[in-house]
Amino acid sequence: MKIVSIFILAFLLYACSPKVQVVTLQSDNVTLQDNKFVYDTDTLRITYNFQGENGVIRMNIYNKLGVPLYVDWKRSAFIKGTEKFDYWVDEAYFQGRYNGTTGTDLRPSLNRYNQFLYGYTWGSFQGIIRKEEQVSFIPPKTEINQSRFMVAPGKGWQLPTFESTIEEVELPSSESNHKKKTALVRYEFSNKNTPLSFRNYLTLSTDAQFRTEFHIDTPFYASQVENMDGRYLFGPMYSETDLNTPSSIHHIREGYRSENRFLLKLPTQ
Repeated sequence: MKIVSIFILAFLLYACSPKVQVVTLQSDNVTLQDNKFVYDTDTLRITYNFQGENGVIRMNIYNKLGVPLYVDWKRSAFIKGTEKFDYWVDEAYFQGRYNGTTGTDLRPSLNRYNQFLYGYTWGSFQGIIRKEEQVSFIPPKTEINQSRFMVAPGKGWQLPTFESTIEEVELPSSESNHKKKTALVRYEFSNKNTPLSFRNYLTLSTDAQFRTEFHIDTPFYASQVENMDGRYLFGPMYSETDLNTPSSIHHIREGYRSENRFLLKLPTQ
């Protein structure tokens, strides 16, 4: 009966509130230093940052050597399960603007049963065709940044409540005499039963021909997931757009600002 009462209380506290899921990552071969993942050797230092919505992998690679370092992005990949996604693909993209006119052709000769109106466009494009470099050159004692993949695109995960622990927490409020309670639902995982695991695989070398190539294969997994009211995390004025604001991480409750955490939106019940 006591267990049933706890779940009823959790539902009443938690339902119909703007919800956020906080995912904490862990790795077996990357050290967590000052709330960020750091892979550190005599050759280089790689810092990983997953903060923000959906956990974008942001890498900073610093070359410690007195000679250049090269990264082959074609032979580097984000790996989820058995599927790999290359950091570099052989394609170009256009960045620019279009100047022109569009209109609709209403000529009576068109088939009157056709559900589509025929449109026309003319004008000109101005811009630049860009193609990303396959190999990055990192001079001695310098760094580069790379970000491309989201580790958890889409909405938050629906996890069974009976496998969680539930904590009653106090929502922040500008009114000192008007305190509200909410439920924080917490799940703990190992690398065996985690809902999310992935790897980041890099191919590097100290010469441009990659005769001295080496590889760094870094696994990550979700070790903790917390479902909470967004107002508990961001404050009383929270809205869903806060997850997409670059500066929003500075408004998060201090204990959740570490770079091994990211956020997901949970659908409102």
